[in-house]
Amino acid sequence: MITYSQKQLRDLAFSSSKEWLLADGDGGFSFSTVSFMNTRRQHSLLTVSLNHPLKGLTLLNKVDEEVIIEGKSHFLGSNYYPGTVFPEGYKLLSKFVFDHFPQATYDLSGCQLSKSVLMPKRSSSIFVHYENHSKKSLILRLLPLISFRPKDSVKKSDESFLIDELPDGIRIIADMNLPRLYLKLSQIYGTSPESHWYYNYIYPHDPGSYEDNREDLFNMGFWETELEPEKGLTLAASTRDLGEFDFAKIESRCIEDANKARSTSGLPRKYSYLADSALNHVVNNNSFRTPAIIAGYPYGRINICEMLFTLDGISYVLRDFDREFLHELASNEMSGMLPSAIDEETLRVNYDNIQIPLYFAFALARRAEKEESTEWARRYLPLLEAGIEIIMSSRSYETALKGSPFLFSNRDGTDGPSWTVENAFINALWYNLLKLVDNIKSAIEASALYSETISEITASYYRSFYEEDGSYKDVGSKTEIDFKMTVPLIVPHSPLGEEEKTKICRILVSKFLGLFGNTDAHSCPDHSCNLAAIYLLEASRQLKGCKKQSGDIKRYIEKLLALQSFTNCVDGLPRCGAVEHSQDISSSVVTAEAIRVIKKLKLT
Repeated sequence: MITYSQKQLRDLAFSSSKEWLLADGDGGFSFSTVSFMNTRRQHSLLTVSLNHPLKGLTLLNKVDEEVIIEGKSHFLGSNYYPGTVFPEGYKLLSKFVFDHFPQATYDLSGCQLSKSVLMPKRSSSIFVHYENHSKKSLILRLLPLISFRPKDSVKKSDESFLIDELPDGIRIIADMNLPRLYLKLSQIYGTSPESHWYYNYIYPHDPGSYEDNREDLFNMGFWETELEPEKGLTLAASTRDLGEFDFAKIESRCIEDANKARSTSGLPRKYSYLADSALNHVVNNNSFRTPAIIAGYPYGRINICEMLFTLDGISYVLRDFDREFLHELASNEMSGMLPSAIDEETLRVNYDNIQIPLYFAFALARRAEKEESTEWARRYLPLLEAGIEIIMSSRSYETALKGSPFLFSNRDGTDGPSWTVENAFINALWYNLLKLVDNIKSAIEASALYSETISEITASYYRSFYEEDGSYKDVGSKTEIDFKMTVPLIVPHSPLGEEEKTKICRILVSKFLGLFGNTDAHSCPDHSCNLAAIYLLEASRQLKGCKKQSGDIKRYIEKLLALQSFTNCVDGLPRCGAVEHSQDISSSVVTAEAIRVIKKLKLT
């Protein structure tokens, strides 16, 4: 459970940067900060999926509230406008809690009002519940602010809305080709029919021009109702015309669903929030018959390489998810090629990434390692061998000299990891693929085809990419730490020996802690670095000569997890997948790998 104190919440820099996320499993979400101030275009109370998890439509941007107690008004909203913040509702916050859903508490002249947000799975609906925890009645006015625009864009005031009055609410139509938005309250209310545009709402955490980070929001008036002591009120927003709804029953179902996932994961209680975070990346997907993984949910993209990294960890939350997805992936192969991504515009599956067989073998080898048998991987042998042939004939990676066992990258190394790090990473996966195929063949008493290449890689891998002391050959004084540096230490079939791994692990742990060991983990939102820490923990715990390094990196991981850097309130999460913060690994992978390593190492 995540909690923030009054002092933290009333610090605007703090409360406007800590973020929560709820996801409906179809590509829709509710996403904001702990102060309920929207600071990014993707923040909203209700964004729904349009036929595909990558296509989101923001309907209800937010709801601002005015609470009137004995004639005095208290405004709970917090919004950025040019040169000012208005209102300043964050100054009334006394507590924020996130367990299964976000809940904020406000202090209002001796009275307390709580606000909770729920998003049931597969519902395209959001429920905002207000509870009066005081002995006085109060008047609650709700001002819904409407967007009706793609989740990554902004709205301007030159458009009109059709608003239909219903017996128990309203229906808002922006375009006959878009979903309707139904807004309803759980008790009798009065209305103000005056509509307004709120101009120049600023998203301060979005970079770009004036047009990119300013929006006009539509308000169709306010709803007003009396909230008696110890009573509650629920606002429902949905693409469906909901009948009567009971917040207590909805809350109970949501908690039951979340607890089921936590229980299925088998994680120690202190890590149960990782199961929640993992589920927030899983979406139903029409391009495959199984669910898919969204990398960096609010910025949604489906990257098969990253999905193959996540499978083992996510399978602890969705039992046998890795089996189902690998089978579905294989059934989608085309002329020996596995799917590599789903195009966001055409929604078609692409077959253009030559590295996919390497990642596919990585996921298969992990499953075989877990089951201590290659039996399950046997059915994929023809596909694995076809992948080997495709890789060897590809121009994306080519052998440097005739007879060389290695694949070498054509990339120039001007960004991301160095050329040597990239090639050590690729060839660790390449070795894993060859070794897995030969192990499967050996298990069925078939002749091994790649034993000679495997022996050559084993003999020359370390001296080709590393100095004698275990440092990378061309990294020198560069300070960056990338997860690709650590993969040769943890790949199921590694070309490195125990002594070689120990040298490398010691150097990487020292370098990592030198960069981040004395730093608040929240100041380092780079998922690649955090994934490197997780892999270094896994490697050091399994190497006899890295006991000290294991203890040092374990303390860092515990600090990271204690700060809940992989949860729904995470600094790093929103940066993942955004163009201005492009990274080569995402929060979905970090969350899944944290789960996998906790389970594998039996961390408590």
